[in-house]
Amino acid sequence: MSDAQRSDYFSVANDTKWRELREAVLNLKSSDPPRFRCKNLETGNLSQWDGEWFYHWTSGGWDWMEWAELSIAAPHQRTLVRAILKRIRFVGKETAAGFRIYGYVRNGEEAGYVE
Repeated sequence: MSDAQRSDYFSVANDTKWRELREAVLNLKSSDPPRFRCKNLETGNLSQWDGEWFYHWTSGGWDWMEWAELSIAAPHQRTLVRAILKRIRFVGKETAAGFRIYGYVRNGEEAGYVE
């Protein structure tokens, strides 16, 4: 992605937020971490679903991540993850499958915090 194309987006999450999310998820019971997949801002590629938060979540840092989707398997898990996202103040939205949280938002697009 060129610098001109990248300037069409603005950052709404930094490494601190992504790191706090990882740490909070790692502190959940072993049955509660959500699965995740990420969209690469620079290439447009969408990763495969993954559930390994210790190593895979951190590989390559986060400055490339346009958004991440978190897949929720159970109602109690949705409550736990929502509380984490609200505490960290992630920009995103709740979806039928879980949550989509943003690292970058396209200029002019409306985006709010996870409620």
